[in-house]
Amino acid sequence: MDTGYLIILAVIAVVCLFFARRKKNSSSGTFKELTKSPAQPVILIHDIDKETLKEAYDRFSDISEQEVTSIEPEDNGFRLTFTPETDYIAFCYWVNYLVYSDEEKQKRYSVYGWYPFGEVEIKGEKQPFSNQTVMMYVDKDDTEHDNISFVTPDGNHYLQPFAIFNNLKPISGGSESYRPCPNPKTQETQ
Repeated sequence: MDTGYLIILAVIAVVCLFFARRKKNSSSGTFKELTKSPAQPVILIHDIDKETLKEAYDRFSDISEQEVTSIEPEDNGFRLTFTPETDYIAFCYWVNYLVYSDEEKQKRYSVYGWYPFGEVEIKGEKQPFSNQTVMMYVDKDDTEHDNISFVTPDGNHYLQPFAIFNNLKPISGGSESYRPCPNPKTQETQ
């Protein structure tokens, strides 16, 4: 065989090994929801009319595989309820998208989501928010438009950027305090 050909094959092999190891190493830091909660995730969006919500929902549901089981009017907005199998990251995208869904008016909607975690591990370590329902929101000072924050019932805050996965990080404080999801029928908390 030609020496040049062998060198090219060796370089390709080294590149393949590099990417295989990189993928293996990056999976060790993976966010893993080992179990799912049987509870349904919920999003409340305020100060939006039915037509604007329908347009936003139609645009985003075309690219999201998450199933919304119901959309109900609530106070001055709507409640979107999802299946318990809803993926955490996809739910984060829903919260973020609905906040910034009115692209024409550049209006930022008030959106809160409640995501019931099952057992969660990052880098093999159980997370303190495992088996808790967290309240998601986009921080009022957000300028990047590609992340969400969440707060746990005990007041711990986290930031979930979307640009790179496996980058959930605790933060000190946030612009929201935890509130339980209001019950849709009596407006009492669950």
